Amino acid sequence: MAHLLHIDSSARSSGSATRRLSAQYAEAWQARNPGGTVTYRDVTADVPNLVDEHWVRGVFGPSEIHDTESRAAVTASEELIAEVEAADVLALGVPVYNFSVPAAFKAWIDKICMAGRTFSYTSEGVRGLLGGKKVVVLRSSGSDFSDPRFASLEFHEPYIRGVLGFLGITDVEFISVNGQTEEQLAPHFEKATAAITNSVGAIA
Repeated sequence: MAHLLHIDSSARSSGSATRRLSAQYAEAWQARNPGGTVTYRDVTADVPNLVDEHWVRGVFGPSEIHDTESRAAVTASEELIAEVEAADVLALGVPVYNFSVPAAFKAWIDKICMAGRTFSYTSEGVRGLLGGKKVVVLRSSGSDFSDPRFASLEFHEPYIRGVLGFLGITDVEFISVNGQTEEQLAPHFEKATAAITNSVGAIA
């Protein structure tokens, strides 16, 4: 049975173009996969704890120095990792904030990057352990990074591709809308709708 993990990370609970786009993707995927299941997580409503000394001790420290706090920190990471592992497809709603990802999304990334669980060190270098999944990043931005004036500030897509690739996920697609008003966004949403239909159809 196909399984989708749907993540939202926009700071706006309403009126968010990214949330609108990710919801549209999830709905299209569910329609294409009526027997499939969906896990939804809003990392802005429930922000993962930042990496702290408890998490570091729990992940990297020997068992004799583990305590209640460190075990709880690792357990919280394991819950997020398990959601990713269970998914065939990840729909990530990630708006562009200050040319990169929202802090809440970065906190989620930090908690799923765990040595020995989602990547490992080998004699040939780092090996990602989450391969075989499809990721679709649904994003909105006030800037158009295809514009040469903004191209050098495009850190969002390279970061997401880089960190997911580090975890072994290389099948990553971006579907974007740009603009700050509904009038500006409208033509982008028309193209995004077609892209979503194609994407869901290709996966199915």
